[in-house]
Amino acid sequence: MSLGHSYLSDQEVILRPVVRPRPRRGIRKETLVRVLLTGMFYLTLLRTTGMWYGYPSNFNEDASVDPFAQKLMLYSLIPLIGLYFVLEPNRFLSYFRRIPVLVFIVIIISIISLGLSISFSASVRGIAAVAVLTVAPLLYRHRYGSVETFRLLATFGMFAAFANILYTVALPRYGVMGGSYAGMVKGLFYHKNGLGQFCAVSFITMLSLGMPRGPLRYSQLLRWAALLCTLLLIVVSKSSTAVVMVAIGVATLAGSRMMQTVRNSLARSFIVFFFCIILGVAASFAYLGVAQVIADAFGKDLTFSGRTNIWEQLLPLVYDRPLFGYGFAVFRQPEIMEQYVSLTFDARSTHNTYLELALNIGVPGMIAWTAFILQRLGGRLVTIQRSTELRATHSKEVAIILLIVVGSMMEAGMMLAPVILWPYLVVSLPLSRMKSGGSSMNTHSG
Repeated sequence: MSLGHSYLSDQEVILRPVVRPRPRRGIRKETLVRVLLTGMFYLTLLRTTGMWYGYPSNFNEDASVDPFAQKLMLYSLIPLIGLYFVLEPNRFLSYFRRIPVLVFIVIIISIISLGLSISFSASVRGIAAVAVLTVAPLLYRHRYGSVETFRLLATFGMFAAFANILYTVALPRYGVMGGSYAGMVKGLFYHKNGLGQFCAVSFITMLSLGMPRGPLRYSQLLRWAALLCTLLLIVVSKSSTAVVMVAIGVATLAGSRMMQTVRNSLARSFIVFFFCIILGVAASFAYLGVAQVIADAFGKDLTFSGRTNIWEQLLPLVYDRPLFGYGFAVFRQPEIMEQYVSLTFDARSTHNTYLELALNIGVPGMIAWTAFILQRLGGRLVTIQRSTELRATHSKEVAIILLIVVGSMMEAGMMLAPVILWPYLVVSLPLSRMKSGGSSMNTHSG
């Protein structure tokens, strides 16, 4: 028997098979989070637009509208938000840790207005709805950045454009309004003004200035078809506010892209200052000219709403309770409007968001919120983005904020209200910052 080392021949050597890791069963956390936030965002957009089938063609007929579907979408967001908090509690808290001072002032004033509200239940429902419908867009915007957020908004806009066209063609008795608005298209929306506002903002999110690079793709053709459908819906809805919003949005997109070429921030600040002066002077001269032509084309006066008598009756109410108003969301209720406004027709809204805010939360709250919006708008106008994608998205954010600021002079419920344009404003307000390395994804916002 040999006591030395024993060796195996090459033929006798058997390689040990590589042990592959067993595949993990279930869904990865990151995938689950993305699916969850995407679903919440789409659900928020669908709820705020209020798109649904079977709305009456004449809203003055007091036809019953079942609110079950809209309530279900709103309430289902609450457990979904709770699920995301369980998955990423630290990230969730970090998003809401630093609230801007002006927003904090608006929150405090809104809470105080609850105690002084003339309709406490309506105010509680209103502030709860705004809070719930704010969380999902804000979470998605902070988690995936502005570029991905606007891609999602463009996708939803394309779906909505085709859906409203098909619905109106298939069911014109529901998609076309009757009564005093006979012949005006409203599609899946409750009112034609809602369709017009949504199409105006959706057009901006889908629009890309400049010629496409590389070969033409089916996705580009689909987007162009959706843009044409959106413009068609604006025309057939006969919404003068939407026409003005589209004109402002396209002009702002072009102007913002031109300003991105100016690299010096001080020079950009001077450009913005003089641009505001020139714009104000030009608007003063154009108001009685171009504005009159647009208004006459839709059979309205220069307020673009035909509701100057409403403002005359509501303005004295602001002087009666100027500090905290009559309660959050109170003057969004038709029954409240009926108590304070007496006209030959049913006045269901103030037709002016700034007036609505002054009535609901008082003049200081309205000023604080407007100052916050203008502050964020001014900050974007003097900010330079290095990424091409970020520059395009940045221009769209500027355009959306500006057209909502202007559109609020003509329509109610465009800010601090759980309706159509609220998610678009929410995702446009956070400030974008570049990550280290120059990535176009931006997750940190203020």
